[in-house]
Amino acid sequence: MKKFFKTHAKLCIAVLALALVTVGGTLALMVTSPKALLNNFTAASIDTEINEVVGEGTKQVKIKNHGPSDAYVRARIMVSGVSKEKVKIVDEEPAVNAIETDCVYLVMQNNANSAGRWYKDQEPEKYSDDFYYYLGVLPDGGSTKELLSKVIIGKDLQSNDEFLEQFTVTVYHESVLAIEQPEEGQTVNLAMVQRAFTNAVPTTTPGT
Repeated sequence: MKKFFKTHAKLCIAVLALALVTVGGTLALMVTSPKALLNNFTAASIDTEINEVVGEGTKQVKIKNHGPSDAYVRARIMVSGVSKEKVKIVDEEPAVNAIETDCVYLVMQNNANSAGRWYKDQEPEKYSDDFYYYLGVLPDGGSTKELLSKVIIGKDLQSNDEFLEQFTVTVYHESVLAIEQPEEGQTVNLAMVQRAFTNAVPTTTPGT
């Protein structure tokens, strides 16, 4: 079977965070050394990328942070060639006899509203951006749990050349600095991660 998967270029938002250092007037007057006083600043930045393993019918997707700063990430999965109603989100691979022949199944084993999982708000009146948010702080060198584990195409679609010519599964992601982090004993929640993106520089809506 042909493979029709692609990964969209990511948009990484790095908000420059510099600490403001002030010196009191009295202390400044007491400095008599002829050498210049040098304050070194380290700019906070993040570098995230999609790591994927594509096989026969599989598309295992994770996001990795190359640092140096902690990050929050969100991702969008876009399926073309089939109507939205024919795309089924499931948390485990369905039995063969349960697969609808004209549908596409996205197996997302870590799709849940709990720490260390990917989650999309299920209340339409509160949520409209269609992103899955990773409910965890991604440290330097860390990877998320799998966003997508497998793509299953219904039997009728597998033999439909017109469908196969248009069918793609595109994964797009964004990341921001994890400036606000949970206190000891608490976990990252959806509101916290959404707030980080809201407070960051506005992002560009990805194309299809």
